[in-house]
Amino acid sequence: METDLNNQINKAIKLAINNQIDHKLLFNIANDCLKSHSNQSISHQFLDLAHFTNVARVITESGKTNEWFDLITRIISLSNYHFGYLLKQRSDRYSEAIAITTIQNNNKNNLNFKQLWFKTIEVEKALTSFDLNGNKKNIGILSRNILNSVLVDFACLSFGRRIVPIPLNSTSEHISYILDHSEIDILFVDSKNGEHRFNDIEEKSTIKVINLENQNLSHGEIDSLPWDIFLQKGDFINQFDLNKLMSDVELESVNTVMYTSGTTDNPKGITFTQNNLMSKRFARALALPNISSEDIFLCYLPLFHTFGRFFELMGSVFWGSNYCFAQSPSFNSLLSDFKIVKPTIFISIPKRWVQLYELIQTKIDIDDDDDKNIQSVILESTGSSLKLGLSAAGYLDPEIFKFFQHYSINLLSGYGMTEATGGITMTPEKEYIENSVGKSLPGIDMKLETDGELCLRGPYISNGYFKKINSKSFKNGWFYTQDIFREENGHFFIIDRKKDIYKNSRGQTIAPQKIENLFQDFEFIKSVFLIGDGQEFNTVLIYPNYNNTSRDLRNLGKQKIRELFSSMILSVNGFLSPFERIVNYVIINRDFSEEKGELTSKKTFKRKNILQNFKTIISPLYEKNYSSLFYNTKEIRIPNWLIREI
Repeated sequence: METDLNNQINKAIKLAINNQIDHKLLFNIANDCLKSHSNQSISHQFLDLAHFTNVARVITESGKTNEWFDLITRIISLSNYHFGYLLKQRSDRYSEAIAITTIQNNNKNNLNFKQLWFKTIEVEKALTSFDLNGNKKNIGILSRNILNSVLVDFACLSFGRRIVPIPLNSTSEHISYILDHSEIDILFVDSKNGEHRFNDIEEKSTIKVINLENQNLSHGEIDSLPWDIFLQKGDFINQFDLNKLMSDVELESVNTVMYTSGTTDNPKGITFTQNNLMSKRFARALALPNISSEDIFLCYLPLFHTFGRFFELMGSVFWGSNYCFAQSPSFNSLLSDFKIVKPTIFISIPKRWVQLYELIQTKIDIDDDDDKNIQSVILESTGSSLKLGLSAAGYLDPEIFKFFQHYSINLLSGYGMTEATGGITMTPEKEYIENSVGKSLPGIDMKLETDGELCLRGPYISNGYFKKINSKSFKNGWFYTQDIFREENGHFFIIDRKKDIYKNSRGQTIAPQKIENLFQDFEFIKSVFLIGDGQEFNTVLIYPNYNNTSRDLRNLGKQKIRELFSSMILSVNGFLSPFERIVNYVIINRDFSEEKGELTSKKTFKRKNILQNFKTIISPLYEKNYSSLFYNTKEIRIPNWLIREI
């Protein structure tokens, strides 16, 4: 029976490669795998078959994606199929194909799938040298996007080590908290961030620091290990049973924890198992059935976020595609990379799509010129091969979606959360509807509560927060998103948020209440309201406490008032990450009111109403993209993004 099934799968793989596969044959083979309790290698062979683009396309055309996904997840569980097995499969099948590209001085350096798997094993051997009595060390990464950080991540995911990518934009307090909370034993840093963050980690004397680059970093009591010396430690490992190490990986244990900003408290560690990660890969493939091993991703999204790490990085391995590191996330650098890499896929925050649209507008009159000329400018700007884009983590004007779609770049909308391993909904290809975030991905159950709150469950939804029991967000098998939606013909539309949290124009998550609470000890401030949803920077509305006992604010004078409140904002900014900092403010002439619908009965903000009621005061805060300093008759203009950073 197993021999017959093995032959069937091999025959089906050939049919899939030649685009001759039939969905009925696929379902028959899947059911045979389950019925026969076939051995692990045959089940894994079937899952290799299931990754092909033509298989995903045939299944989606059959309209049986959820039934197929259910069979896939059952086979994943029964055969203990984890990321290590997937990476080895791609090494075998696409051995000489390019897996990862880095760019240096505008030149490409390529790593094929065979080399990627070899280097992953090499890193695991070195990590093994630090283990005691078979107990695997917990690993942290605090680094910009570089190849060696990927190798560490892949080694941990392939061999069952708990791995924690730490957000680079975290404050010192949050880095200290994450290091303690996640119980990190070994921290990998790059040279730049290692030097920058040594003050944050030097008190953690038990943590071993390893530089991802060939440079020794020393600071106080910390002496880091350079990358080449770290790898050499693997040369002394005599007992390294690759097959046993892979078979010992547990599908349902916590393999990675990703931290996101808490609303008012410390960051939350969201847990993921191999089952979460692997099931999501097949769900995403069914939602995007035209991505294949021929595709090239140009990637700049940070690998400490789900879109960059799970969708782009792990996704490109799943498809056998080429993952290309952008030289920099800056727009001008990305434009250069477009021409060097010639990507077919680009996933981004809305801001980059807006910038690309505006660039095209400067080169050609998109209202009056003919389509052929406009198409030529788009091709020249994007490297000539771009066919698919995704804009998520913020609002993008429907006109920009329509523009790129009209000129053969299938720009899709989406909605996701870290708790769902990223994507939850996405626009099906050629089904864009204005302001919709698309339809649910395969394999996820979605329901709307009576108040419209979206709730989720499914195999790729996290089981909860690290070391946190009885979270209000996870109840009765459902995850409560705290986002309010409406649904129409299967499409979902975001209406409002229950949670006090938003994303800026760069897709970075900001908790306004946490920032507003930092002002509560200032006696001169009665109320403060943070603004910045979808904006490039944060601003605040301030209502002074005119009843304070130490100063008569009403008669202080405009300049003195400005200096007083500016100093308070400067003080608060010292406790914030650069993207959270406040760039501008305005003093309002009345306090927020329950009668005007701006406060609840518990005196919490109704943010939507405040933004509406104060919109004429808020708008000028974002009209200028710079601040001015004057010296005699000279004006020095400082961009707001620079003010935010410094």
